[in-house]
Amino acid sequence: MTRDLPIKSLRTAFAIVEELVDRNGAGVSELATAMDRPKSTIYDHLVTLHELGYLVERDETYYVSSNFLRIGDLNRQSKEIYQASSEELERLAAETGEHASLTIEEHGKAVIIATEEGDEAIPVKTYSGIVMDMHTSAPGKAILAFMDEDEVSDIIDRNGLTKRTENTIHNRDELREELAWIREHNYALDDEERLTGMRSVAAPVIDRDDRVRGSLTIYGPTNRINDQLFREEFPELLMRSGNIVEVLMNYD
Repeated sequence: MTRDLPIKSLRTAFAIVEELVDRNGAGVSELATAMDRPKSTIYDHLVTLHELGYLVERDETYYVSSNFLRIGDLNRQSKEIYQASSEELERLAAETGEHASLTIEEHGKAVIIATEEGDEAIPVKTYSGIVMDMHTSAPGKAILAFMDEDEVSDIIDRNGLTKRTENTIHNRDELREELAWIREHNYALDDEERLTGMRSVAAPVIDRDDRVRGSLTIYGPTNRINDQLFREEFPELLMRSGNIVEVLMNYD
């Protein structure tokens, strides 16, 4: 029983951090009401997190500190795929004028860890750290297609196949067919499957041990990414960039 207490306390601390992020800051009473916890419990956690440097307090409102930015950036910098992809992301964004991003898989989710914005990119809310369901996006599907089948099944069992738009694949058999197509063609498409009005194309990055390490993506509005760009030009650009990143990762 004593072993469960620190684990429960740790869960509460991280739940508070997530709530503060979602609310862009909050006070003790607001958090206690939102989380249905005693004010004294919330206060104790807030004070501890503040003393440790993970929160800042202004006018009795608490916010997450830049400590999380430091930790996240150090984590990102340490990833081999990030180091190998930086120049290619810049080139893809400059050449297409759209958004280009690098995505990896963590805990069964697709996580954007780097993004570049081209001159014509629309101001969508995109930043490093965005978490997506794997099946709803081109970068997620590009990774899923080259994962072990048991891993894919585990991810679906854990997270389900949530329908984000009318075009989202939410049937297991249909997803399996889609992943087989991606393996055959070496790129993935998202035609308004995650966000209405947006298209994306992604190519996987494979290491020397044939493990998928992530994916490169180009995305933009449907009124600008026509079928030729969507099905021909962007896939070619991404597969070329993916090959360069693979070489840099495997032989650096």
